[in-house]
Amino acid sequence: MTGSARLVSIGHILNEIIVFADGKREPSVLGGPSAYFSVASARLGIPTGIVTKVGTDAPGHLLQPLREAGVDLAGVSFKGDATTTNELIYASDESKELRYLKHAPPIIFEDIPDAYHQAQSFYICPVNYEISVKTVSEIACLGKIMGVDLGGYGGAHVSKKRYAENKMNLVKIKELTSFFNVVKASDEDCSLLFFKESLSEEESAQRLIDWGANIVIITMGVKGSLVFTRNKRYHVPSLSGKVVDVTGGGDSYMAGFLVEFIRTGDPLKSAVFASAVALCVIENTFGVRALRMPTLKEARKRISKVSLRNYEKTKYTITAREG
Repeated sequence: MTGSARLVSIGHILNEIIVFADGKREPSVLGGPSAYFSVASARLGIPTGIVTKVGTDAPGHLLQPLREAGVDLAGVSFKGDATTTNELIYASDESKELRYLKHAPPIIFEDIPDAYHQAQSFYICPVNYEISVKTVSEIACLGKIMGVDLGGYGGAHVSKKRYAENKMNLVKIKELTSFFNVVKASDEDCSLLFFKESLSEEESAQRLIDWGANIVIITMGVKGSLVFTRNKRYHVPSLSGKVVDVTGGGDSYMAGFLVEFIRTGDPLKSAVFASAVALCVIENTFGVRALRMPTLKEARKRISKVSLRNYEKTKYTITAREG
């Protein structure tokens, strides 16, 4: 399978310790945006690769969900002592806190296997600033479709310590955004990134469009998602279901979005499909597991009764940026 990847996610996977509100602990669960995204996209039938770093401290089972989903592991580096490790702590009010215990080394351009350079799209999804703007600029020079999750650049994923150390002001965020075709942020990310201006979700989306993105996605939990293009604005409601654990919802949404966008080139259809993928994931828990992620058929069943006639439709074609 090496070399056949069409989608490549880049970011640290997590060796995650889940701490429930009642004090129970689930040790050593695979987590992180890159892991959720790559397993979800692979389960949806798109050949997927991952670029990440794993230390000698990683338990032997940590990568098993990636293998079970068929993710290409040529981009996994096993050098170094530390795997990015965190505690995911749930409170009784259903809020959660990320507490980082260890960090793997930064990811650089040279960590990407040459075979992955032929992929159609790269999805940059750090957990805590591990992919620099310089590295992003080097990846962009490959001329592929570029997507990013801003949660790892000053949003909800980052630690307070790393946030203070990196100090990515809006000028730097604007520079970062300019490299990407598709930019994703959660409503919580937006409140942190634009805290001085108190921008609404709609204003945040428009700001990111103005900064150069072709498509901006703001995920808003039960309120659904906003999808802005240069000339269209959509609000896509969330699909109803029994929510168990929202962790990984945004990451699996983006897997669904990019997988469907590669097939259709239509951001609205892609967003509706992405909502179905996310729902399948948040109706379960316990981190990244291959069987937690839906197949293409399973996801499509969730939208069989959804009519796109409820939304304004347009055909929108995205092309890779020049390097």
